[in-house]
Parts: sequence; C-alpha cells; structure tokens
Amino acid sequence: MPCMTRAIFAAALLSLSAGAFAAQSEIGLIFGRASESADTDIVRLIYRRPLEGPDKWWMPSHIQLGASVWRVPDIRGITRRFDVNATPIWRHHIGAAYVEAGLGVYFLTKTINNTDTRVPSSLEFGSHLGTGVNLGKDFSIGIAVQHLSNAGIKQPNGGVNLWLVSGSWRF
Repeated sequence: MPCMTRAIFAAALLSLSAGAFAAQSEIGLIFGRASESADTDIVRLIYRRPLEGPDKWWMPSHIQLGASVWRVPDIRGITRRFDVNATPIWRHHIGAAYVEAGLGVYFLTKTINNTDTRVPSSLEFGSHLGTGVNLGKDFSIGIAVQHLSNAGIKQPNGGVNLWLVSGSWRF
C-alpha cells in the first residue's frame, strides 16, 4: 500500500476515533464538481470540530480534517486521486443560516495535468467561501465554491475551481 494511501486511511481513522469527538463536532460528506471540467469530481469525508479560545473575528472558529477521492481525466482516461486535508474555518451564524470561509492545505497522491486542469504539485492550498442552513439541531446543508492551487511553488499554477454541496451531522 503506497505511503500516501496509508496516510489517508490513518487520517480517516483518527478523525473517527472516540477521543476526537467533542461537543458540537460534525461529520459530513462533500460532493464537488470542477467548474471547468464536467469530468472532474470529488467526494470528501470531513470531521469538523469547534476551536476553543478567544472569540475574536480574525480567529478561526473550527478546524476541519478531511480525506477525498477524486475522479479526474488523464491521458490514459479517467483516473483516481486521493487527498488528505486540514482547513481552519471561519463560520458566522445568522439565525439558522451561516456563512463560512476557509484556507487549508491539501496533500494529493498524484499531480493532475490534462487539457482542463493543471495541478502540478502534490502540495496544494485550498480556499473556499460558502453558505448553508441548519435543519434542526443535528443536520446542516451547504454550498460553496473552492479554489485549489499550489500558490506558485511550481509552474504552471493553474489550479482547479470546484462547486461543492455538503451535508453534515452534529453529535
């Protein structure tokens, strides 16, 4: 089993361990599609936990850990990629609704280079803006737009833009 695949499984197990579950923690699924390529899709399993500390507007309110499976076009046809990621989240509630932003780090198992998408390094940075609504006390749904790129550490730095739909459960 390749080293990156082991890291993905370890991160998923860690996020599901009994000690990781704190009050108001969430587990969720995110489905995404690239805006430039109908052949690039992701499914992401996330664990999100509130952060404790000073309640300042510039401090993140949550940390999100995730693992994703990608379906991307390649010169050999459609192939799979995997990633593990960590993202501090700034979330603001407005009644039952919320808005959020995040800026995180992603480690991909393999680079992406096709006619629509250029992701030339395994280390990527992802930023997202989203909104959603809480449905009852235990479930929320949301939408977001996300950009992943390597911040210029390797050229070409095209990146990928994703439309995301999410559902998460609090416990």
